[in-house]
Amino acid sequence: MSVAHPHPLVISEVRASTADRVTRGIAIALAAYFSVVVWPIWRDARTTGALLPLATHVAMLAYTLLLIAVRSGAWRPALDWLVLTIGPLMYVELRWIIAGAGMPHHDAVVGGWERTLFPSNPSATLATQWHVPLLSEVLHFAYASYYLIVYLPPIALYVMGKRDAFVKTVLALTIVYGACFILYALFPVDGPRYLVGPAAAPDGPVRRFVLALLERGSSRGTAFPSSHVAASLVSALCALRYQRRVGLIVTPFVVALIVATVYGGFHYAVDALVGVILGGLAWFASVTLWSAAESRGAQTATAA
Repeated sequence: MSVAHPHPLVISEVRASTADRVTRGIAIALAAYFSVVVWPIWRDARTTGALLPLATHVAMLAYTLLLIAVRSGAWRPALDWLVLTIGPLMYVELRWIIAGAGMPHHDAVVGGWERTLFPSNPSATLATQWHVPLLSEVLHFAYASYYLIVYLPPIALYVMGKRDAFVKTVLALTIVYGACFILYALFPVDGPRYLVGPAAAPDGPVRRFVLALLERGSSRGTAFPSSHVAASLVSALCALRYQRRVGLIVTPFVVALIVATVYGGFHYAVDALVGVILGGLAWFASVTLWSAAESRGAQTATAA
């Protein structure tokens, strides 16, 4: 008796269905997040009279709800790229979310942890101990490469048609950013750059570019944990798993970025440490959630 084997097309449809369910779940989670944090943004708008942040936030919520409601396959790329499309705007609006939430800032608490774990105060002393212009420029370049580290690996996956791996990467990034953003709203920490200024690292064009970028785009209260560290680590772990060559290229930049966050005085060392821990946990959570979604899809297909 011959045993019927599933056609490859059926397997690919199950996988695509898993990716569809995950991207829709991400959109629903984003809509819930937007709905909750509209309150602190509204409070800030009422206090300051600035309506543009509130209008931008409502537009992002409306766009997310539209993508959830539309079932046409033509909108699938927009749903796939939702987090990476609006992620930078979500970070920028944290300054208004934190201000509107009105939670006390906890630099004194985190500073105590820093003194216990890192008595040498590396966010202030590392740059003076390693006062080498070339090293400073290399580390600041690694810090500036943050968006390339986060965006280039998923772009490569999408271009190569590896949608499942792409969605797995986006899921991991969504988890890590979600955890960071919620922590920022509830437990804001300014970090050493806001309290005492950047570290006394050697000057150079790359360093000046980074400082100018932070001056224009940074949101106060988002130091703990370092989302630069957490998201970069997640991107590297996903790249090492789903496209090893890209991962091997990205990993040295991530290691340098982790050092640079402290070397430049942008974060306490404990911010970077917790960022590493959170990044690892987020990656593990994404693998677990994907497996659960895939198993549920397989059970549904079998029942059908």
